[in-house]
This record gives sequence, structure tokens and C-alpha cells, in this order.
Amino acid sequence: MVITVFFLMIAFLMPVVGMLKGRAHRINCGNNLMLISLALHSYAADHNDTFPNSLGELYPVYIKDRKIFDCPAAKSPGTPEMPDYGYVTGLTEASPEETVIATDLPGNHGRRGKNILRIDGSVEWVNVIDGKTH
Repeated sequence: MVITVFFLMIAFLMPVVGMLKGRAHRINCGNNLMLISLALHSYAADHNDTFPNSLGELYPVYIKDRKIFDCPAAKSPGTPEMPDYGYVTGLTEASPEETVIATDLPGNHGRRGKNILRIDGSVEWVNVIDGKTH
């Protein structure tokens, strides 16, 4: 009887643990994008208000830790050369603040959604299903 109750408790807790793990990955990924935003703006301050041609150009001067390029939810580790984030080139500090400059690569968080980084430094979670930001 005790063993049955124990296994039932585990069965009920597993989905909750998975949900919490996914949420933690989403938050850590958003934090990485915030750090990337700071590095992008520092780079632009040093380069006539233009952003780099790739996120890899931020390493190692503006981003010292290679782990910033790795979304913890992604299947393979991101690197400065192959980050887990998509990046829009050709933007400058004069681009509209609401313009998206970087996002999670498709599949980083499965089909649940993705983090987006705007030029103004805001990071938002967008549900893929309903398209709403949170």
C-alpha cells in the first residue's frame, strides 16, 4: 500500500517538475538575451551606433562567458560561432525601439514559445500558439 501511494505521488509530481524545469530554462534564456542586449549596446557605443554583423563579434570583448550564447533549453550547446539565438543584422541604435533584434531559434523551447529581444532591451516571452507576449 505504501509503495503504491509513493508511486502515485511520483506520477503526479513528474509533470510539475517538468513544467518548472521548462520555466527555469525560459527564464535563464531570457536572462542570456538581456546580457546580449547590454553587449550589443556597448558594442554600438564603440562603433558609431551600429550593431555587429553577428552575435559572435561580441565575444570575448563584450561578452566574456561563452555560455551566454547557449539557451539552456536547446538540444545542442550554443557557441559564439553558432549561438542558440537568431540575430537580425543591419540595425542601428536609430532603429525603432520595438524592433526585434534577436530571438530564440525555432525549437529551443519546443512548440511552447520563444523569447524575443527588442532594441530597447526588453525581453518578452511569446506563446507560439496564441502569439501573445507575456
